[in-house]
Amino acid sequence: MKSRPTGVQTDEAYAATDDFITRTHVLPLLTDPERRARLIEEHRDNPIGRPGKAGRAGIQHSDDLARVIDKLRRAPMAGKYVRICVEPHVDYRIGVCSGVRGKPVKMLKDSYPSEDACEHAIFLRRIDDLLAHYA
Repeated sequence: MKSRPTGVQTDEAYAATDDFITRTHVLPLLTDPERRARLIEEHRDNPIGRPGKAGRAGIQHSDDLARVIDKLRRAPMAGKYVRICVEPHVDYRIGVCSGVRGKPVKMLKDSYPSEDACEHAIFLRRIDDLLAHYA
């Protein structure tokens, strides 16, 4: 007789904690249309943050945007979106990870002219996926 996997084996504690954090601290930021629009605009202007340069401080994300990005980064590798550089400074695409080491990334057809544009498109897809998951 085969035994069922334990809660430790299925990572139930992590999943429950992540779900609680998402429902308590992330979804309220994304389900309010005004707050979501503000976060999307902030991300469009500065998708990956800007490091300090020539003695000036870096430009980081607001606490709310950082909270959303941290949540999106915790997603499992299977189905995760990644940026693929096809031709530097000209063509960037979104890839979808299989979650299996050694298996190629599936490249989507849409092309973006810059890293920032591609990162923002990934951000929008991740938000849509998260909201669909919790709908």
